[in-house]
Amino acid sequence: MSMFRLFFFMLILLSQVSCVSRNQDAVITFDLNTVVNDGYIGNGVQWDPYQLDYGRGRMEISESDWNKLYERLDFMRPQFIRMMINTSSFLDNGKFAPGKNMEVLEPMLAYCQRRGVKVMFGDWGWSVIDRRTAAINKKNMFHAAELLDYLVRERGFDCIEYYNLINEPNGDWSATNTSHTLWLAAMKEFYGHLKQFELHDKVKMVGPDIAIWSDREAWWIDSTAAELGEVVDLYDIHTYPSKITVNSGAYSEIIRAYKEKIPQGKKIVMGEIGFKFVEEADSLYHNENIRRAKAAAYASLEDSQMFVYDFMYGTDMADALFQTVNEGYSGCIVWMLDDAMHSNESPDKLKVWGFWNILGEEQFGASEEEVRPWFYAWSLLTKYMPAGSVIYRTDISGDTNIKAVISEKDGKQMIAVVNVSDKPLMVKLGSSGMAEIKDCRKFVYHETTLKKEGDHRLLPNEEGLPLNLHDGVMVEMLPESVVVFTNMQ
Repeated sequence: MSMFRLFFFMLILLSQVSCVSRNQDAVITFDLNTVVNDGYIGNGVQWDPYQLDYGRGRMEISESDWNKLYERLDFMRPQFIRMMINTSSFLDNGKFAPGKNMEVLEPMLAYCQRRGVKVMFGDWGWSVIDRRTAAINKKNMFHAAELLDYLVRERGFDCIEYYNLINEPNGDWSATNTSHTLWLAAMKEFYGHLKQFELHDKVKMVGPDIAIWSDREAWWIDSTAAELGEVVDLYDIHTYPSKITVNSGAYSEIIRAYKEKIPQGKKIVMGEIGFKFVEEADSLYHNENIRRAKAAAYASLEDSQMFVYDFMYGTDMADALFQTVNEGYSGCIVWMLDDAMHSNESPDKLKVWGFWNILGEEQFGASEEEVRPWFYAWSLLTKYMPAGSVIYRTDISGDTNIKAVISEKDGKQMIAVVNVSDKPLMVKLGSSGMAEIKDCRKFVYHETTLKKEGDHRLLPNEEGLPLNLHDGVMVEMLPESVVVFTNMQ
């Protein structure tokens, strides 16, 4: 054989090996014989009453802006919303005044009631805990239960299914200032009031609601189970991981430490999730986040996530969600819906974390009112992972930048895959136990592929697709993209 022919043969062989490798960047197998979760609560978002006074006097949300909010939420179809208040906002000179400050809370709860959205309602903690004396404000604790009774019984907002008392009690920023003992006492006191109002069978308490970055706080779950077994019905934690923690897969190991401690028969949800660039490997993102916040007229420098304007935030959030779901969590609530809800250093320095700022045109700049990219990624993963879904096991071999999830309800399926790398990858989907999924729609979340319609709607990139997982399906994943296949409506 001549050297030329040998060289040519070697080139062909290398090209074939390259093609095989390219076709097998990752293999995803869905195991329909293994159920991870047989009653998913759902995904959603934090939606708190709006601040409205941003240093120039009190504003109002116009009817057209309320309708815009409703229409956008209708597209997202949230299954689970967390809504936190300060009980003191509903007191007048220390007396219960339920009509006070209802002009914002009422339409929010009314929307959830109309749409059948489960609400996790609660008090941030500042009204019911005297941080200075590290003691329970017993009068306000009673008023907190009184407000709940008013909303559920008198106003008929039985969409409120869960109550979350005291935000992130393990933090030194919390009303309890890390005091586990004080939090336990507060939980028991409030539960006593629930029984007094005969609400304990209607509204279930959530806990411990701790913020975690590692597995070191898992003892809070043990203590909650031991000390509050009758009190807490739904467990929850908050996570604000670094990008590298999630993309590397280390996030799964961290949150698994909490799920493993949940008592049998109970569920756990992610009560808040957002990204903070806290690891050294993400220092460039951290520095860029600070630079952007400084350059923005209305952004809090201390508490803003300026990458909500980037497509990357949608893929990273999908990555975190898939790991959360596959670890057996029953729901996930992102922080947060709307920049106009909260400020930090001053009334006009907003916590920029939202899908938009609904008061952009009125004060903060018209472009801020537009839908940001990550809304589309999260909407797909909310509406097509409905309450009551069954989650099956997903196994992945190959490139670790690929994550996936599968959900099923009423004989309809949703399969979602994310690629968090900066290069395209070929992924093979397979399942020996699944018949062909007919009439699928395919959505591709990527900066070059979104098919948007109007203010907030997203159209499928392809329709009427058959998905034969028994034989295997090859999917090309663009860099930093999410692909969703579904025959759900």
